[in-house]
Amino acid sequence: MTAARTYIQVLLPVKLRWIPTYAAPIALEPGRRVCVELGKHRYDGVVWRVLDRPDLPPERIQDIVAVQDELPAVTAEELRFWEFLAGYYLCTLGEVYKAAYPLLKLRSEQTAADILARLRERLAKKEAQLAGRHNERVQARLTAERDALRAEIAGYCHSERSEESGSFGLRPQDDKKEAAKPLVLTAASRREEYIPALRETLAAGRQALVLTPEIAFCDRLEALLAPEFGAQLQVFHSGRTPVQRRAAAERLRRGAPTLILGTRSALFLPFRPLGLVVVDEEQDPAYKQADPAPRYHGRDAAIALAGIHGARVLLGAAVPSLETLLNVRLGKYALAGSCHPEPAEGSASFGESPAEVIDLAAERRKNGIVGNFSRKLIEAIGQTDGPVLLIRGWEKPEPLQEEIVSLFPERDIRVSTLNALKREGAPDVALLAVLQADALVSRDDFRADERAAQLLGTLAQFAPRVVIQTAVPARFDGSRGPDELLEERRQFGFPPYTRLVEVRRQGSGEVLARHFLARDRELAARKAALLAALTPGTYPDVDPVD
Repeated sequence: MTAARTYIQVLLPVKLRWIPTYAAPIALEPGRRVCVELGKHRYDGVVWRVLDRPDLPPERIQDIVAVQDELPAVTAEELRFWEFLAGYYLCTLGEVYKAAYPLLKLRSEQTAADILARLRERLAKKEAQLAGRHNERVQARLTAERDALRAEIAGYCHSERSEESGSFGLRPQDDKKEAAKPLVLTAASRREEYIPALRETLAAGRQALVLTPEIAFCDRLEALLAPEFGAQLQVFHSGRTPVQRRAAAERLRRGAPTLILGTRSALFLPFRPLGLVVVDEEQDPAYKQADPAPRYHGRDAAIALAGIHGARVLLGAAVPSLETLLNVRLGKYALAGSCHPEPAEGSASFGESPAEVIDLAAERRKNGIVGNFSRKLIEAIGQTDGPVLLIRGWEKPEPLQEEIVSLFPERDIRVSTLNALKREGAPDVALLAVLQADALVSRDDFRADERAAQLLGTLAQFAPRVVIQTAVPARFDGSRGPDELLEERRQFGFPPYTRLVEVRRQGSGEVLARHFLARDRELAARKAALLAALTPGTYPDVDPVD
């Protein structure tokens, strides 16, 4: 008598607008890992859904190649998060799966599975040896070797599903409590304020995620958090080795109280259970994934992930995004230190510039420019004791370096870009100067004034004194506050009062059309209609930031 076939939909790490159906010889629940064939290729897939009845004639349904019990299952929360990303950012589930489990991660998991298989083979041989007759000394040696192998195998097996802890090793859903509103922190000491909330989360036996926009921010936060949390702190970003990243994931799968500090890729880790999400520098455009799909925003995705887990959310920024400030005013978020939905006075530095602003047009009119430097900036550098860092934009590196040597012989003056500054940091810099700030906010669109204020808030974290040169001083002097900017956005129907979806050309990323969609109950339907109307060679970019 032949066993009944189970019909399942299997997610594959490829761009498909449909989810293939396969047959399995045993019952499989969502999240199990399987190997399947599609066309002439084999893929590591994830069971997405179990079907009561197949959507194809049974004779046309292909069998799976194997159940991959040696690979860890995907949690129910991960699957729900993937579904959110695919739906909100108008991409396929396969593209999300590929982002969550890229080839390097799959290879790392397979390597661990291969090691486990070899260990089990050695254990079987050792147990066969122990079944024979040996003198006391040999018996003791073989027993010790067997026990060591068992312990090593246990280290690889701790992530397997447990019947005692429920499906996918998760705590029961009713164990979760409704999370409070996201709390926005704007004080200079906001990073120190993360620590009590993190400590409380770990003490409760839950896990925490601290998200940063760049590796450099990770490094600075690691220096702050490591003394407090020790081995409970795990850092996860592209600068860490595959072994280190796999170890962080395995610790989470065990359910161990763990603090993950990472960039946006850390959102795809198997948290169980997640109790707190901290998004540091929430306003930073680097949180937006540009290419490939899913083109998600790390901050918004983190808030959605927290909602799936019932976790608390802290958003930290010297100058919060207008999206966040609007949510505060609508009562969806809370502002630290305020008992009402209006931002507290001085809570964000939209109204005051942390930098000395030099008007390049005014300096040119009075012959106050020497090459790329205003005389005011030359004077500021001359008055500075200590290293100076110049941020270039449009300037060419070689001519600029010659100019620096000519103007400032024997001075410690370094040159960097904004991206390199955020990535590498600027230790011990006494003065940070931007030669042409307009190059860093080059797109003259509805976000320009907001980006300028946020840029200054970011630069102020790297040096005690910041000087910028600009042809548009009104954009950087803090004269336009959040009230004015939000009212302007509302009048013209710009985000955050609408959702922006751009249609772009595949490959070049050229913007072909921009759609400002009302934020109402029909938003999802309008986005779906845009997706259905796409022409070949184009793709949608939801909530683009530049």
